[in-house]
Amino acid sequence: MVGVSDATGRPPATDGPVAAPGGDSGADPESDRTDDDRARRHRSSAPTDERVGGAASSGTGSVDRSPARTSARLAVALAVVAALWLPTTGGRALGLLGAVLVAAGALRGRRRRVTAGAVALVAGVAAAGLAGAPTLPLVGATLCSLLAWDAGRYGITVGEQLGRGASTTRLELAHVAATAAVGTAAALLGTASFLAVDATTDGVAVVVLLVGVALVLSALR
Repeated sequence: MVGVSDATGRPPATDGPVAAPGGDSGADPESDRTDDDRARRHRSSAPTDERVGGAASSGTGSVDRSPARTSARLAVALAVVAALWLPTTGGRALGLLGAVLVAAGALRGRRRRVTAGAVALVAGVAAAGLAGAPTLPLVGATLCSLLAWDAGRYGITVGEQLGRGASTTRLELAHVAATAAVGTAAALLGTASFLAVDATTDGVAVVVLLVGVALVLSALR
């Protein structure tokens, strides 16, 4: 008879499956462990992706785009030479102002300051010419002024495109040398034109000098 224990004290037999201890309803423990492992792997991979992304962004932002050192130093040196080459007080004052502007622009990557400094240097040349300065210092100062302008702007461009850490010394020196060769030829042409003219007044001398400046500018550009 069902539900009555026998004389041996064994529990009575029951119909149907026996429930597992602890109230387990039959869920698969292997499936639960697999889901937990997947969740842990997903959580551990997320910080790794963030670290990789952060490293990539920091690597991109670490490139120094400052002006190239060689061109910047040459621009400053040429501007100072141009200012000191001017023989008159007024011309030298304008030249020193221009040299300061060229230095600030070439070292900090400001093209407008480099251009403003070159304009001040050329204005100093014109002032010295009006004061009756000799021709050779005027032509030399003009050439150095325009070379300083070209070197300063070129250094900014090289820094922006290749970065300051790149090895560009030969490239910069080759550019400055080529520009100096063309500029010197234009300056000699302007000087020859001046010597060919019977310049009896300072006004004529300044006009001829400005023609030489225009030739140098066109050669540099």
